[in-house]
Amino acid sequence: MPLPDNFNEWEFLQDTVRRWHNKAVTQWFKNQEVNDISTPKAALRHACTMKDGDTSTMTMMRLWLFEVTAGHAQSLQAPIYGIPVADFQRDVNFKPQVKLYFRERYTNLIDRTAPGRGEICFRLMNESAQTYTRAKAEEMARDIKREFANPIFVWEKGIHYYYYRDLERGYDLRLLVKSKAEGERVARAVVGIQAHPFESSSVDFMDTDKLYPSNPGTQLVYGRQVKKPVKRPVVDVRFRHAQLFLNGRQTVINLVSTPESALRSVIERVNVA
Repeated sequence: MPLPDNFNEWEFLQDTVRRWHNKAVTQWFKNQEVNDISTPKAALRHACTMKDGDTSTMTMMRLWLFEVTAGHAQSLQAPIYGIPVADFQRDVNFKPQVKLYFRERYTNLIDRTAPGRGEICFRLMNESAQTYTRAKAEEMARDIKREFANPIFVWEKGIHYYYYRDLERGYDLRLLVKSKAEGERVARAVVGIQAHPFESSSVDFMDTDKLYPSNPGTQLVYGRQVKKPVKRPVVDVRFRHAQLFLNGRQTVINLVSTPESALRSVIERVNVA
């Protein structure tokens, strides 16, 4: 069918973009009132909704506000669901997975080009994707906030390995720490999220005399000398956010977020840095 004689490309494009965009906005803000700016979320819905009289600039601004600022585009990213190691897979395969993320502040960098990072993961052995609910996620978020965000938890990473292995409860922690005492402090905080007892029999500690220089020198990469990565840096990493991964769910569930994290749509948000 040929285009009509009075066909207007701009009107057609704007109408198509507005129709599909507003459909997504309606779904994303389904719990908010229409034409209401009395609350922050309701006002955000109104600002994201495209109007018939919008200019091209307003159309782009509303699109950017919704996809980037409000976090809709981020929600479309499917989570990377960790695959258990072979000797652990039979028991934990596809059990709900909680991840705690840590990062060093950029102001602490001296010889390194990138901040130190840390990640701690544990499984919910008494749950499945079918049994887990929003109410349970809210409780988990409150518990993590209590243990790691009040105040912000600082993990002192180092060159020694601290292991805490309690597979029945979903823990297989392998922590780089400055000392055995620091490893125990971190492990106690992790098991404290679910009020599990700390078992001394689950601990193994491996100290090392090997040297890991903070400035290992440079190497030639693509015709240029660049700094070599620092192995096992001795750094303090701060808790940033926590996420929940459920098998079969296309998007991750953001449990807790601090001001240093850019997560959107979070159950529990921390206001103090």
